Amino acid sequence: MNCAGVAAAWAGVTVTFLAVLVALFKEELQRKWRKPELKAVVRLTAPDCHKTEATLTDWRTGRVIDRWPCYYLRIWIENGGNQRAEQVQVFASRLLKRRLDGTWDEQTKFLPMNLLWAHIRRPFLDGLSPEMGQYCDVGHVDHPSHALAAGETLPTVPEGKTILALDLEVKPNTKTHLVAPGDYQLELKIAASNCKPVSRTLELNLSGEWYDDERQMFAEGLGMREPSKGTV
Repeated sequence: MNCAGVAAAWAGVTVTFLAVLVALFKEELQRKWRKPELKAVVRLTAPDCHKTEATLTDWRTGRVIDRWPCYYLRIWIENGGNQRAEQVQVFASRLLKRRLDGTWDEQTKFLPMNLLWAHIRRPFLDGLSPEMGQYCDVGHVDHPSHALAAGETLPTVPEGKTILALDLEVKPNTKTHLVAPGDYQLELKIAASNCKPVSRTLELNLSGEWYDDERQMFAEGLGMREPSKGTV
């Protein structure tokens, strides 16, 4: 066999070998170069966080029994990757409260669980396509005059003061989803079935005071930010 024949044979072997490698590691290569990338955007402005209206309805008839003003805190979850994220969840893993000395004390009675996706009110989002996003509810503050009707009262919080209700997938009978006035850190894990969790921390501030004006409420009554980035 001449040199040209040998070169052609080796070229054929090389192509076959590369084809086998691609077949064997195709999925691994796709996972490396194509993957979701989940991000959280925190903005203490409408439409992310805003004043709205809560309603109490008769579950048998659907008739509205009562309604009152409330404030909602939401974060924007987006997929900055190049592959659809499947079964996306935002897991509230820990709640900490700031002590008078500035250190953080873990609230051991807090039950870790998923937050609810806005509008659909479910703990899992079926999917999130690349360059798309969805709001996730963090919590809400009802007008203090309707705290009893909302079932959001605490024995340690005086009447007329606000309470932050975290929007968890279940409202524990222990009422550990209710947050009294103070400064807190809520640790989150944002994940999907086809990507690793991303950790984020929210700092939540509740003065206990209610303000009808949205701008004043978010300046003096209710705050949310990422500690390292500040409020947007």
